[in-house]
Amino acid sequence: MIPADVHRFAIVGTAVFAGAVVLAAAAAEKSRPWEGWEMNSGRNPMQYGERVELDRPIRTRANTYSNLAWVAAGMYACGFALADRKRLRQGGESGPANIVVATPLLSALFGLACIWLGFASGLAHASLTRAGQRLDVAAMYPPLLALLAIAAARRLPVRLGGCHGVPTSWVLAAIIVVAEIGFWIWKWQMSSKQTLLVLVGAVSLVALVHNLASPGRFRPAWAGLAAVLLAVAIACRQTDAAGTFPVGPDSWFQGHALWHVFTAGSILAMYLHERSEARPPTRALPLRAP
Repeated sequence: MIPADVHRFAIVGTAVFAGAVVLAAAAAEKSRPWEGWEMNSGRNPMQYGERVELDRPIRTRANTYSNLAWVAAGMYACGFALADRKRLRQGGESGPANIVVATPLLSALFGLACIWLGFASGLAHASLTRAGQRLDVAAMYPPLLALLAIAAARRLPVRLGGCHGVPTSWVLAAIIVVAEIGFWIWKWQMSSKQTLLVLVGAVSLVALVHNLASPGRFRPAWAGLAAVLLAVAIACRQTDAAGTFPVGPDSWFQGHALWHVFTAGSILAMYLHERSEARPPTRALPLRAP
């Protein structure tokens, strides 16, 4: 069950973020903020099913606002991180339940990565510019890397270099930040499709190994839900790209918009799978977050 305080944090945080976007769009309504910017150089943005309004600050409405689903997923993870840290400071009832709870930094890292993706993808669909596209694609990878970092932390010592060394979670967080900068710099030299396939495959393989190696330690239903949501998301995205998604160009239920919603739900389910660990790892974990 998700605690009530985590629900409150996620709902309020997402509402504040959404309100800021609405106010910013309203303030820019007459200014044509994207005029003069280079348009998206990849797949023609006009080929999305949604109608494009080039004279508006938000050029594709549904495809932009649907990224609030990613913001909401990130807010939930950050809410969990705050709740975990508070419990650890108070000593908890019997110590941390799993590596995610034991290192709130990893939850916060995952949450901020999701919020960053929601912002970047929203900017890309609002502007339909080359700069927005670059930011959007680079931001797709850190949430998946954060999930892999959580898995890696299970196999690594709590601190690198002994009991007085650097906390492993800090090192993992730094690696992901540096990787995100690299993804942005070399975006045009990389295949986003291949990179995403590798990362999604790695996250899926890790979850499969978790459940096969330690039956009952995790709740596989969360991983199953993640797989179903991802499959639905891909179907929505592909039908939108093919022009066969059964809605009009002015509908809020665009195929690509639903891709945002279902992929956000999928990765949140994978995060909840990591939180579902029933027994602590064999190595000792600190009762306080580093």
